[in-house]
Amino acid sequence: MSENKPIVIALAIVGILILGYLLYFFTSKEPQEPTVTQPIEIPVQEPEPVAQEPEPESEPQIIEEPEPAPVVEEPEPAFVLPRLDDSDQLIRDGAVSLTRHEGINAWLGLDELIRKIVVFVDNVANGNIAREPVAVLAPQTAFSATPVSNKLFMLDEASYDRYNQVTNILVSIDAHRAVEFYVLLKPLFQEAYTELGYPDAKFDDAIFKAIGRLLETPVITQPIRLVQPVVMFEFEDQRLESLSAAQKQMIRMGPKNTGVIQAKLSEVALELRSVLEG
Repeated sequence: MSENKPIVIALAIVGILILGYLLYFFTSKEPQEPTVTQPIEIPVQEPEPVAQEPEPESEPQIIEEPEPAPVVEEPEPAFVLPRLDDSDQLIRDGAVSLTRHEGINAWLGLDELIRKIVVFVDNVANGNIAREPVAVLAPQTAFSATPVSNKLFMLDEASYDRYNQVTNILVSIDAHRAVEFYVLLKPLFQEAYTELGYPDAKFDDAIFKAIGRLLETPVITQPIRLVQPVVMFEFEDQRLESLSAAQKQMIRMGPKNTGVIQAKLSEVALELRSVLEG
């Protein structure tokens, strides 16, 4: 928007010309003594009227109308949200500014990023894992377990290292700036959450519920025993096996990764609550 602000000035000039003539006539008749026996009528000369000089014409008066108030332009909003369908590039630009870890770029090649984030958070809040939205985060190497007997295995701790890259990227994100970025885009996240089938629920609540569930995940430092009833491995300890899918995934990332991720999640939760309640 142009910085030039046109100012319209209206001036009205009214000229008033006043002409006035005042005429004064003085007459006086005094009797005269006669000098001859025969009266002679002496005409009395009437004094000539004194011409009154006309008043000089008054100068035209210039009446200035008050200058109208300048037109105040509405300031352009500092930031205009795009449509949800057009928000991917904004997410990419913002996300790379939250961390110096170049690995973040591999996460941003997806389309419909906000919708995928909302689906993932909603699933975690309900204890599940939506694998399709985060397929790009899947480790490149296979899970490994060391057999102990026919159906008993020990989880190979080398498998934990498969999640080091994901963990390092997550903990490198600036929590304060991430929350500010989320709050800026919150209407778009809320729109996607409404599309998901929650017209009366707040996405903020889903975030806190998801974080809370992950923070409740136990950090297991001792070796983990697995069983293989059919094809998939399960935790032998039923207390672990009864955890939600999201929590069991955290355990499979290893105690070190679990601990640092939980610390980052706590930091994000505190920042978000501070902003929302501030």
